[in-house]
Amino acid sequence: MLKQAKKILKKEKGVTLVELLAVIIILGIIALIAVPAIAGVIEDSKYNSLKSSAINAIEAADLYKVTQDELPDSIGDLADYYDSKGVTWSDGTSFSEVDGNIVITGTISESSGDGKQIELTNASVMQISEASVSDENNKIPN
Repeated sequence: MLKQAKKILKKEKGVTLVELLAVIIILGIIALIAVPAIAGVIEDSKYNSLKSSAINAIEAADLYKVTQDELPDSIGDLADYYDSKGVTWSDGTSFSEVDGNIVITGTISESSGDGKQIELTNASVMQISEASVSDENNKIPN
């Protein structure tokens, strides 16, 4: 019985160091490719979140105008219409009407404070939707 066990162990082959190194190198190459791509997706999603919040603010201002017969003076006036949790608006953010569309002027940033922000100047829903987050200056419209 002991002889059979020794024969079985001799037939077993392990992983060589070269094979192990090859696998580690391949995993390293995959990580080098995947990590920057994932980081870009996360960065884009943060800006898209800010854009969505700005669009929601404009739509809330539109609802405010319908119910109050006037545009809100500030984001603070939209407390019953818009939930701004997760974002911070600059003081002096304002709404106006251009060619029948409500536009917003102000700066929106993440409340987490990691520096993501978008500067809006008379930006309409369409301009915000179509804006590229890859702009270095993060201004809508440019």
